[in-house]
Amino acid sequence: MPAPADSGRRNALPVLYTSGTHYDVGYDIGRTFRGIIEDFLASFKELHDSLLPAYETAEGKAAYDQTLAVLQENYPQYVREIQGTADGAKVPFHHLMLLHMDQIVPMNSGQARSSGTNGCSSICSNNEGQVLLGHTEDALPETLNHAYLVSAHIHEEEPQGKNGTKTEGFTALCYAGHLPGFCMGYNHHGLVYSINVISPKKVLAGKTPRHFLCRALLAAETMMQAQQILRDRGTGSADGFSVNMSFTRQEGDHLFHNAEVGPAEEGDESPMSILTISPGEHLLHTNKYLRLEVPEDEGLCMESSNHRHTRAHSCCPPTTRAALLALLSDTEDATYPFFREGGDPDFVKTITLGVFDLEEKTWTLWMKNPRSADPLVTLPLVFKWSN
Repeated sequence: MPAPADSGRRNALPVLYTSGTHYDVGYDIGRTFRGIIEDFLASFKELHDSLLPAYETAEGKAAYDQTLAVLQENYPQYVREIQGTADGAKVPFHHLMLLHMDQIVPMNSGQARSSGTNGCSSICSNNEGQVLLGHTEDALPETLNHAYLVSAHIHEEEPQGKNGTKTEGFTALCYAGHLPGFCMGYNHHGLVYSINVISPKKVLAGKTPRHFLCRALLAAETMMQAQQILRDRGTGSADGFSVNMSFTRQEGDHLFHNAEVGPAEEGDESPMSILTISPGEHLLHTNKYLRLEVPEDEGLCMESSNHRHTRAHSCCPPTTRAALLALLSDTEDATYPFFREGGDPDFVKTITLGVFDLEEKTWTLWMKNPRSADPLVTLPLVFKWSN
């Protein structure tokens, strides 16, 4: 019997283990998750109502071509990864690339920023015995039930891209058809991180899409390398985002770092602000800049972020696992809750909720609100790949 068109919130998350070149890994992702990717692309209104129509204009195609040329120069391995996914899933390459360019093509062809956007709330809690990174992965409603985990070991014979990487090992949550790295995940060097999208007023063509900078982070071995990747000297970011991260294998106390990144409007590197969350401290980051002075869109991202920060001030500080989960699963603000089920005006949905426990070295994932559901899975954090 065929499944209903609206199958509700499923308590399931498929996972792929794969090894090979960037193209091989992309192909395996596309081939394995072809049905999920095809279904997502067919239902994703943003693609059909905004991205593809903008791509068909002269200005939009120019922005696409200019940005793709930069990516082929600086990150050809990740372009091949997307090509592999397109080939494996038997979908058009430019459809997937448009997802990764996000607002670059429409906003450089005369369109305003789409009201459709992702969300996400992240909490870094650095306390004795409770070193936690919690994250709600919030996205457009079509993304619900269209995500998967990829655990990959990539090896190339020659150094790849502007950062010269040959080997990568990581496990990451992925939206259907998207590169790993844009949600939350970790790499075999001990980097654990989550992403918050931010909506600056300007998004730039011919710069590096934030999806690619987040993908490149999965190769970072040190905090210095992570900063270099985000700065992206010589090009700079096209859009805005925030990274919440910790290098768990470093010596000494656990430290979290929050990096706010803006579009490189006035030069060839990303403007960036980094805050360190030391022992005894915690930080909530949503979808607005807390420090970086970049003009932002005043739409849904900002309104929802303001409500979430206001609500957090009236809750217990997230200094324990229980308090952190209570905040990320909170629905007291019915209009703009932390755990989101899609409504009016906040049509975004929480796709999954994850908690990295850096003391226990685990990653726990919920597909439903933890207030009424057990976690789906708790995964070990594996920080070293065998050769």
